[in-house]
Amino acid sequence: MPINGVSTALRDRLGREGTLGLLELFEAEEITWRDRVLSIAAERYERRLAEEIAGLRVALVSEIYGLRSEILKWSFLFWIGQFAAFAGLLAFMFKVSGR
Repeated sequence: MPINGVSTALRDRLGREGTLGLLELFEAEEITWRDRVLSIAAERYERRLAEEIAGLRVALVSEIYGLRSEILKWSFLFWIGQFAAFAGLLAFMFKVSGR
């Protein structure tokens, strides 16, 4: 472990073994702190992602139901148009044939 990060006065007072122990303690605490911060950040990210996915799911379902009604409306219009065209064709054929 590098000892040059510790001031000379503190190194002289603690000695080599004390300085190494202090650096090991700081490193262990830093690793613990880093892991804790990463886990908190991951939990927040997962929660936010779940909220956004739920919102997207709601929006998608409402959009699907909206499109469903539009398709049904246009289908009925198409069927009515087809029926009118067929009825007109039959009327024309009956008129031409003399019935």
